[in-house]
Amino acid sequence: MRKRKLKLNNKVVSLILGFFVSILLFSSKDFEQIKHFKLQFSNFFSALYKPKAFFNDINYLSSENDSLLNHIKIISEENLNLKQRIRTINDHLNYDKKLDKLIHNFTFTPAKVINHSLTKSTHIFNVNVGTNDGISKKYKAVINYDGNLVGKTWYVSEETTQVHKISDRNFHVYVKTENEVFGQFSFKSGKWGIIESVSKQYEKSLNIGDIFYTTDDSNIYPENIPVAKIIDIQNRRNELELYIKVEIIADLNSLKNIFIVQ
Repeated sequence: MRKRKLKLNNKVVSLILGFFVSILLFSSKDFEQIKHFKLQFSNFFSALYKPKAFFNDINYLSSENDSLLNHIKIISEENLNLKQRIRTINDHLNYDKKLDKLIHNFTFTPAKVINHSLTKSTHIFNVNVGTNDGISKKYKAVINYDGNLVGKTWYVSEETTQVHKISDRNFHVYVKTENEVFGQFSFKSGKWGIIESVSKQYEKSLNIGDIFYTTDDSNIYPENIPVAKIIDIQNRRNELELYIKVEIIADLNSLKNIFIVQ
């Protein structure tokens, strides 16, 4: 039993001594072979981690690329919106001076169309100005950026205003031509209407393409707002008045901005 214990103790001591010697040799800076071994050992593990580092770099670059593309997309959209705004400004530069030449001694309050009525039978749309912006609750004329008649204000709240479009069968307005032929515009369908109450004696004073303007007989509409142009004139035998078919000048289907005339 003692011999076995001695043999066992000797083995343990030898193992411990070998372990410490190995550590000393491995950590020693004086042995070139050890240095070479440490270098090779380090290179081995570096080679093992290189693919992982490479794929990490690829993933990082891919993420950065996606972020950059998204940023470019946002900048492109902002640039497009800015170009559109500049184009709109250029198209309507000094609009107040241009409109004042057509309609004197009135103010023009610009407004943006918020939405149109959901049903085609209701010819109403809403704009983003109201009494807080100085809009009167009385009926006022509404024109587009080219100065053509769109309709009249209908209901005015503090922040919004409803506009009654000219394309309504209940919409009527007194009109005249440049050579003082008077009548009444009434809407029929689509983009066209008729001019009523024009005597046949004025047939030679009217031509295709002539424009009817608002008169000064209304408390709503200032004089000389373009309303519609003549597309057909008929002298019907059994009628006392001329049949005058006209087309609304304003494009009511693509309205985005309007002016309220006060």
